[in-house]
Amino acid sequence: SAAASLAGKTGSRPPSFSSTMPPAKFADLGKAAADLLSKDFGVGKNTVELKTKAPDSVTFTTNGSHKFGGAADASVQAECKPYGGLLVKGKIDTAGVTTTTVEADGHLAKGLKLICTAGTPPLDKSGLLASASGGFEYAGPMVTALGSYDYLKGAATCSAVTAYACSSGGVGLNYDVAKGALKGYTAKLAYTMPTYSVTGTCNADGKGKLDYACSLFHVVGPDMSVAAEVGIADSKTRLAAVASWAIDKEATAKAKLDSCSMLGLSYKRKLSKSTTLTVAGCFDLNLDASKTKTGIALALAP
Repeated sequence: SAAASLAGKTGSRPPSFSSTMPPAKFADLGKAAADLLSKDFGVGKNTVELKTKAPDSVTFTTNGSHKFGGAADASVQAECKPYGGLLVKGKIDTAGVTTTTVEADGHLAKGLKLICTAGTPPLDKSGLLASASGGFEYAGPMVTALGSYDYLKGAATCSAVTAYACSSGGVGLNYDVAKGALKGYTAKLAYTMPTYSVTGTCNADGKGKLDYACSLFHVVGPDMSVAAEVGIADSKTRLAAVASWAIDKEATAKAKLDSCSMLGLSYKRKLSKSTTLTVAGCFDLNLDASKTKTGIALALAP
């Protein structure tokens, strides 16, 4: 149903949903509109994604991309769950960067996840580690909170969201521990109903610049969804609107227009049970050929 679809995209909880459902994560406030506005519009490169699962339940995800006029790059990620509540991920890319993540969910307390991540620098740079961070995620009936600290960079981030009935609100902070300075903050307020959601955002970069935005996501019908966003920053206004149509059970078409006179079009079709193809294009309505870009994305999950 449309209500279930919207709830799944926002992580929010309309009145008809259980009040014991945790509030959405801070990054998921307004996610339905953000995803509709951004996903399936990858241009300027061709990408391929291959997901496979080994008999021992290890999942491998291989991504490759080639930018037009540029070099190709790729990455391989392995993911496994040795036992209940423990998740281990390892990733390596063509730049030589390796990243390892370990997540322990529910071992210390119900709803609490502990996360440790470490990454190496590219091959052309020296050093054993480029990042080493620890963090947590907590999801309870009244609040969802996240926090992390990078020991090498001295950067800390945290966010918290609470909800009441149809409304959710939260704040996220970025703090430079080494300099003892707030690098920026973001506040969000969302209102969600079964077929639509509205999200307001205020973002500060720590240098006195503010960015205000408001987004709307609306399930018009079983086969159509629309989203729009308006923002104001540095006395300049930006606007973007998108519509998505389910042509049939296997195909979806999207069209997006923004205040920069850029028209985005995409067509996504499920070629088989394990293969999905997306073709996208971005066109300048002012007829500037240099801004016209296309892209193809192929996803395989045998």
